[in-house]
Amino acid sequence: MTGKKTLILSALFLLLSVVAEGKEAKKAPRKNAGFCSKTLHLTPLKGEIPDIEHSKLRMRLITVEPGGHTALHVHKNRPGIVYVVSGEIYNHPEGKKVTKVRAGEVFHETQGYTHYIENRGEVSATLISADIITGEKD
Repeated sequence: MTGKKTLILSALFLLLSVVAEGKEAKKAPRKNAGFCSKTLHLTPLKGEIPDIEHSKLRMRLITVEPGGHTALHVHKNRPGIVYVVSGEIYNHPEGKKVTKVRAGEVFHETQGYTHYIENRGEVSATLISADIITGEKD
């Protein structure tokens, strides 16, 4: 192979490498596009969890059928945020006013929060719950 052919092949290889690198870089966008993020609620964690290193962040999709409900329960060391995706639920916090929470609304559960929820409607209610849990419980 002549020096000129080697130079041309080397230049072609280099060009192909640069093009391939450019295509690879396009696979991982550097800016957001068509993306919107809105913080629905923030709950400070100070005083919520005594030993956070053994905690997990959990997100659940919950369905509450018409007439369905949770048991009365307490959020000890388990702060959470609940977003109602569809339908509506009634939140019954112990010692406080019952509130109706509709699709698109949020409520939070802080240290010692005792409550239950129920669906009084005619359609299923879908919720997304994000909470921090400790121990092995999932």
